[in-house]
Amino acid sequence: MDTREEIIRLWLDMWLRQEDFGIRDIFAPDAVYTESWGPVYRGADAVRHWFREWNSRGRVLAWDVNRFFHSGDQSAVTWTFRYRMGEQPAAGFDGVSVIRWTEDGKIARLTEYCCEPDQYDPYDQGPEPSFRDGGPGLYRAFAGKEP
Repeated sequence: MDTREEIIRLWLDMWLRQEDFGIRDIFAPDAVYTESWGPVYRGADAVRHWFREWNSRGRVLAWDVNRFFHSGDQSAVTWTFRYRMGEQPAAGFDGVSVIRWTEDGKIARLTEYCCEPDQYDPYDQGPEPSFRDGGPGLYRAFAGKEP
């Protein structure tokens, strides 16, 4: 197995087991981690703090790798993520992590992207789109409606 894939799987396994098996060993000291919904953590210590704090409130139920892609100093991994926060119902989504590596094999930058799990065809009723709940602001803008 590729060393990069082992590191990525170790990172996901930390979440599944709620244990830090060496965050500072796999992230560069000045790493930048961007979650799919906006938060950014700067530095391995910030990533470690976030990991510990998040796991005090929630639990990752599954983080299944679908596919890896590698090119030069970058990797991408597609995955399916399921979690529970406190007593809330379980939730999840599909996503992609794009990773840039340091020369010594640590994560320099990791950016997550997610795909809304409740997918549908907005044209299934005809040529005009029908977005659920009006759609997010960006989609309302595409549909010609004010966000």
